[in-house]
Amino acid sequence: MKVIFDSSFIIYLLEKPSNVLDRIVDEIGMPEITVPKSVIVELEKLSRKRKIIKNYRLLTIESYEEYNKNADDDILKLALKTRYPVFTLDLELARRLSDLGLPCYTLSNDKIVSCATHKR
Repeated sequence: MKVIFDSSFIIYLLEKPSNVLDRIVDEIGMPEITVPKSVIVELEKLSRKRKIIKNYRLLTIESYEEYNKNADDDILKLALKTRYPVFTLDLELARRLSDLGLPCYTLSNDKIVSCATHKR
């Protein structure tokens, strides 16, 4: 299943030992991660400061063209275009996705929850 991961979610998976990815695999199978190029640019910038983030290159990630170089706006546009579920830790992005009725998931107590039902 194709999904969109934002930068915060990818960083969490790389930096925090958890079984979040295992839970995603159990629920939907191995995700095909899709991101706008602006997320890759953001990860590249962060990887210069935080070495572990360089490991994002180990993930198989399909990237789409940029829309306006703002990662959150690009994620919204990509989600609108593809209807792929978005995984994010950014509560503002989660709110925007939920307001548009787009499928969105975040973490609460290390559990995957729908953005629409997550208490803000």
